[in-house]
Parts: sequence; structure tokens; C-alpha cells
Amino acid sequence: MHLLTTAQQDRLRHLARRSPAFIGMRIAVHDDHVEIIHPEPLELGFESLSATLAGVPADEWPDLVDEHFRRAVDLGSRDGSDLEGPSDVVLQHTYLRLAPSDSGVSEVASYAGEVTPGLLQVFALDRPDSIVVMRDQDVHRHGYDQLYDAGAQNLAGELPDRFLEADGVYYLQGSDHVGSLVLIIPWVIEAVTGVADAPHGALVAMPARDQFVFSVIRDQDTAGVLAALDEVGRLTAECHANSAYQLSSRVYWWRPMPVGGLETVGHHNGAGMETYYSNDFEDMLFTVGLECGTA
Repeated sequence: MHLLTTAQQDRLRHLARRSPAFIGMRIAVHDDHVEIIHPEPLELGFESLSATLAGVPADEWPDLVDEHFRRAVDLGSRDGSDLEGPSDVVLQHTYLRLAPSDSGVSEVASYAGEVTPGLLQVFALDRPDSIVVMRDQDVHRHGYDQLYDAGAQNLAGELPDRFLEADGVYYLQGSDHVGSLVLIIPWVIEAVTGVADAPHGALVAMPARDQFVFSVIRDQDTAGVLAALDEVGRLTAECHANSAYQLSSRVYWWRPMPVGGLETVGHHNGAGMETYYSNDFEDMLFTVGLECGTA
């Protein structure tokens, strides 16, 4: 809990002790985690919760703490009998999935990798009536590599048959997995646009679990890239505000390997884009300008 002062750490532990999320349970609050002793052993760490609390006013802490632990308890204590079955059956229903860092998943899924600040990559089991994040023991049982390959393949099957496009900005909406398509973005770009090579990457956004927005950076001058950035940001802000299944209101720059990864470049504030991109992004803008003869 290094993000919090000593006094703040003490307050977090106090709020954990009195949280209604633990009604009917026997717990022990330690320096860096809550241990649920009864009815089912479970440990819930403070790391991701501390990061969330460090950036919000003190009067918002009680509600945030309660909601965090409710989600974490639900994730950690659900019926997982179907995940104990044969791997070949589990793999048929496994998906790569984005999860917000403050959703509590990291408490039961330490394997979760950070895709970009605020968003994690996890494995999820798609049940007939729900989608659940796999816990550490599920991943150990079925194997990370097997789950990754199956999750990517199944996620590709969620690409919508139809999409909207205007001036190179693509808007996809469909199942609860569509927002996670960013995890296989090179394949998505080629499948949707026919572009097999995108050396400058793409602008991407995941406003909600069922929506994905992207624009490939190609055949544009600098002004064209910035216009696409503004449109992706505007559309993302609108979709994020109107969705009950929000992921992120930000716009990211996806870069192909060998660099790879997502970098936050800005968000739309209602009047226009607020940008905070890196020197690398500025260098890319200069490069595309040179290629188009406008730099």
C-alpha cells in the first residue's frame, strides 16, 4: 500500500473491518490484505484498491471500498465446478478478456497482465448465463498457454459481421466480448480492412465491453491522423457515457511489434480532445507527415 500514507493505510484497514461486503463472514484484516476465514478461505489484497483510493477524495472511500470487496468476494467465492472439468471442454468456452484494474479481479487472478494502466488481460469462461473471470487455480489446472491460444481463437469468432465506417474510423458493436478485440488487434485490422501491415499502428478505443473503435494510421498526413484522433475520441466519449458496460473513455495508440502495447494519447472532454501523448507519438506524426510530403 505504498501509494497511501500511514494514516490512509490505517483508514483503509478500518473500512475493510466494517465493510458490509463481509456480513456473515469471519475475517481477519492484515497489513496488506483481508483474510476470509469462514465460510470459504479467501485472501483479498489491498494493492489495486490502494491505487484506486490514492486518487479520490476521502469522502468517497467508504463506497469504493465496499463495492471493491463486494466484487472481489463475488469473484472469489462463485461456483467453479464447471472449471474443474476436462480442459478440452473448458477451452471451448474460454476467451481473452479486458477487465478494469479496479474491478477486483487482480485479487483472485494474480496472473492478470496489465495491457495499459487501468486495464488488465484475463481469461474468462463464457457460461450460458454469465461470464466469469478464471482464478489462479483455474489457470494452473488448464495451462496458461492452452488458455491463451483458445481464448484468442474464440475471441476472433466474436468479430461482428457488420460495422460502421466513416473516413477510416471503424465502429464495431456486438457481443459482450467485442471491446476485448483490441487484444487481437493485428488480426482485427486485417480481417476488417484488409491491411496486413500497419507499421505506424492504429488509434484504438474500448468505450464499453460490447464496443470497439479503431482507425489505422496509413495514407494520412499529420492533419489526417489528428482528425482521426479527434473523431475516435468524440465517438468514444459518447459511447462510454451512454453505456452501462463501460470500459474506458480514453483513446490509445496501438503499436505493432517489436514495440507493441497500448499507449494512452488522450480523451474527448466534450469540447475537443485533451491530448497527452509521448515523444514517440509526436515522432510518428512527423514521420507520416514526411511520407505524405507535408512535414
